[in-house]
Order: sequence, then structure tokens, then C-alpha cells
Amino acid sequence: MVADPVSPASSEPAELLRRAWAIGAAAPAELDELLQRASAPDFEGAAALIPDEAVAAAVLTTGRSAAPDERFAAAFPDVEGRGDIRRLADKARRDGQAMGLLEAADGAATAAWAVTGEPARAWARSPEQAAALSRPGAVLLLTFAPTRSDALAQAAAEAYGLTPLEARLAEAFLFAPTLEIAAEQAGVGRETARDAMQRVVAKTGARRSAGVVRRLTELMSAVRDQGPLTPQVLVQAFGLAPSEAEVAVRLVAGATQREAAEALGLSPETVRGYAKAALQKSGAGRVKDLARIAAEAQSLARFRGVAEPVFVSGGPPARLRLMPRGGGRNVAFLDYGPRSGRPAVIFHGFLAGRSLPPALVRGLQQRDCRPIVVQRPGFGLTTPVARADYLETAAHDLADVIDSLGLSTIALFARDGGTAAALAFASLNPDRIARAALLNPRSPHGLSAGQRSGPVAQLTRLILATPQAIGPLGEFIRRRTRSDVLEKLLRETLKTLPQDLAALDDPAVKAQLVRDIQAQFAHSAAGYVGEHALYAEGWTPPAVAGSGPWTIVHAGGLSAPPPREPWAGLPGARFVELPGAGVLAQFTHAEALAGLIAGR
Repeated sequence: MVADPVSPASSEPAELLRRAWAIGAAAPAELDELLQRASAPDFEGAAALIPDEAVAAAVLTTGRSAAPDERFAAAFPDVEGRGDIRRLADKARRDGQAMGLLEAADGAATAAWAVTGEPARAWARSPEQAAALSRPGAVLLLTFAPTRSDALAQAAAEAYGLTPLEARLAEAFLFAPTLEIAAEQAGVGRETARDAMQRVVAKTGARRSAGVVRRLTELMSAVRDQGPLTPQVLVQAFGLAPSEAEVAVRLVAGATQREAAEALGLSPETVRGYAKAALQKSGAGRVKDLARIAAEAQSLARFRGVAEPVFVSGGPPARLRLMPRGGGRNVAFLDYGPRSGRPAVIFHGFLAGRSLPPALVRGLQQRDCRPIVVQRPGFGLTTPVARADYLETAAHDLADVIDSLGLSTIALFARDGGTAAALAFASLNPDRIARAALLNPRSPHGLSAGQRSGPVAQLTRLILATPQAIGPLGEFIRRRTRSDVLEKLLRETLKTLPQDLAALDDPAVKAQLVRDIQAQFAHSAAGYVGEHALYAEGWTPPAVAGSGPWTIVHAGGLSAPPPREPWAGLPGARFVELPGAGVLAQFTHAEALAGLIAGR
């Protein structure tokens, strides 16, 4: 049994995970027990990445506002005279928290959350707000309206690949009562607007124009895939009756009133009445407005339970693209440019690598390369798939990305767990690979006996030996992404690798790694679980012909050179060692890796 069992409610997640790693492959039952206990609902340690531009906050004390930030003061200049704000604050004082809708100074409905006590202190936006929360009866009032930010709207339009004209029209349509008025605001004619909106609908994967508003709002709201809207959110935030909320959810998803009536077994007249009530109670003029407000309220409802809100601004250091693939799936990737560069597709690792170290980006661009980081199924913003379809889907996703960018051939770089997906693509598309490099490729034979990565090697061997632990472990990690926890785990993970510990001492490196892990697990652990399961269940490299040449790179600080046998058959295979490199080779040996990826 596990020695000295501890209560999850009183233990640091880092300590629990360290103990889990130390159990070893001989005791899977104890690992399962520990992971199950650590996944208790009262042991939440997750972080959420929240767009700073979307949030406004103030502290309310006895009917007055204290320490309002600039956005809040502009949106709600008359707090003392607002009965709706007072009622929301009073409900929070009674119940600890409350959600609702508030009308801003410009007349737009805004999702709002009032909260007291310790959760409020975690969301304080300034030292002044934190101090004000110590007053008796203090309530933190926070509003969430990403669609009010021009910067977020522009970034969402770019992510879906909208042209400047399409972007102007889509941004105007977020608040304009009709497409005709949006066209006038965007400076285009009616026919041009109709044609452009059809293209926007297709590019965002929406069913109708109302769905465009929801897709854009979801992307602006958070670095995560929202998932389906639930009636409970609308009951809680808008005060809808359950029957009204059921109808509203169908309409927001793109159904017509007739389709909603058929799906819910109601008469068209009943659905019409429920829809009218939902619009009136939410302050929305049309279904598309309801879709916008509902998406914002849904995000705010999801944020309430996180242990750490992480306010981010400015977006990733590259152009984020979100590509609908049909069936509700999205594929996300980062394009660092320039467009004239030779495309170099980079596969991230199990936990991090969603964004590239600045030195690696510079090294590639200086060699006339265009780095593109594709998120594999279940990682970041790319939709998960069934485990049995993982490799085929990952390969087709990459092919679709390449096609969408109008590329013919690429350089391909994968590290560790991304090996299987890279080879799956290469086996199906050998003529599209100009050259390829694998860094510490995950061998089908497991880790070499001399692996020196400490807890990383322990955890990997445990997963390979006990596949039943992969799912619980992935969920465990997904729910333990608080910044301080991840920093402890990174230091524990890298403690046997001096070169990596030295890199981690750089605040910029540490911050990038922590944010990457949080973004990778923001919605799901499905990618982490699916890839680990591949290797644990006996993955073998496919035959690859006619591509390459292939460079297999070994980080010399991790172990003695592993067996070459799994990779010797790759076209033009050559083997290279990076002396002293470890887990963070992309940071510590960026220049050398850039040369190997670029082939120059």
C-alpha cells in the first residue's frame, strides 16, 4: 500500500503527484487509488487563461463602488443608483456568489458575477481592490464582455482566416440589429455583404449567421473550446424558466423555431412564446444577440470554479488560426510567418510546446523558414477524437492545414510523443516532406535503461507498464494547472538535469512553459491521454518511403545514445547528438535545432 496516505483536501498536488511517480509500475492499484482520491471535487487546482481586455471589475461596499478599474467606471458610471447592481450584490452576500445580466452605459447587456470571501480575493484586479475586499460586506463585481474589445474581435476574425472585408462585416454584425445595418457600418453594399457573410459562415463552420456570432464570441472569450451551451447557464444567468432555456439553447445552436419545436416535442406556438420570453429576459433583440450574450455568460460561469484566474493580454506571439473540419471539429495552429518563408511544421510535446521559444523562431526565420505549430487532436483548441481514430485524424489534420495554406511540401519537426503522428503523416504523404527531424523520438521499445530525466523517466515507465492509469493521470494533470503547482512540478521534473534547471531560472522561460501547459490542458486531457495510450498499447512505426531526408536528434544530457534500429529505415536517416541537451533543448539549444530543422 501507499505509505503515509494523505488527505487530498489538505495536500499539495505537487506532493501527491510526486508520490504517484514514486509508486512504480509494480503497484498500479495504489496509483489508481491515489489518482481517484486526488480527483475529488473539493481538490481543484486548475488555472484558466482569461483575456484581460474582456474583464471589468469593482468592489461594492454598502451600495458604493470602490477601486473600479477603468473599464468598469466607463461602463457603469452610476453604480449607486442601480437597483439591478444592488440586488446582485445583496444576493452574493446571502449566497456567496450570484450571476446575472447588467446593462452597460451604452445599452449593451453584459454578463456579471458578484462574489464574496476568499474566491473574490483571487479575482481582485489591483492592490486597491484587494484592500477594499477586507471591508465588511464587500462584494467583488466582475463583468465579462470580450465582444466589446476591438483587439479581441480582430484576433478572432484573423483566427478564422477572414479577409479584411469579411472581418469588418463580422465585427459589425456582432452588435448591429441586421445584416443590412452591419453592411452599412462596414461600408459595403447589401449584395456584397450577403456574399461575404456566406463566406464567413463557411469559414467559421457555423450553420447560419447567428452561429457566426457565437463562434467568434467563444473564441474571444477564452483559450479553450467552450463545449455545448447548457440550459442551466441561461437559467442561472438570465433568470429564464427551464423550458425557456431549453428553447433558447436550440436557437443559439442554429436551429430554427420549427426545428426546435420538433426536437423538443413542442408546438410551434409554444416555442415562439418561449423564444420571445428568452429574448425579453436577456435584453437581446434577436437570436444572434442572445447567442453573443449566452456565450459570454457561459465562459463566465465556467471561470467561477477555477483556483487561479490568469489574465493574459495580446494573444500568442504568432497568428492563431482555427480551421473548421466538419462534424463540429476544429483544428488550431500558430503561424509565425513570414508567408514567403519555407514552411516548417513543428509538433509540440506531451505537455508544452504550443508556442515556440523566441530564439528558436528567430533561428528558423533567419534561415528563411516559416514556423507553423499544429495542435494535435485533443490538445489546446483542436477538438479531440476517439482514441482509435487518433493517428489517422492527426495525419489528415496536418494535410488539411497544409492545403489550407496553399503549401506543397514542408519541413517536419517532432519531439518525443509527437513522433507517432509525424510518422503517420509521412507514411500517407511521403511526397509532401522535404526534410524531417525527430528530437528524442519516443521509441516503441520504451525508454533506454540509462535515461537520466528522473521523475520523467519514472512516470513514462509507469504509464507504459500500466495503461489503465493513463486516463486518471491525464485528468489529474488537467485539474492541477495552478501556476505555483506547475512551477513546483517543473522543478521537480528537471531536478536531475542541471542545464534545464538553469533555463528554468529564467523567468521568461518559466512563464512560457507554465502558460503552455495551461493552454494545452485548458479544455481536455484527451490529447495527452490518447498519445500516451498509443505507446502503452504497442505502437510500431509505419513504413515511410520517398520522403526526407530524416535527421534523428538525441539530447546527450538525457542518456547514452538509444538504439537506432526503430529509425534506421527512414529515408536518408542520419543520427545527430546535441551534447548537454535535456528536456528543454528547444530553449537551451535553439540555434542548433533551428539548423537541423531548416537543413541549413
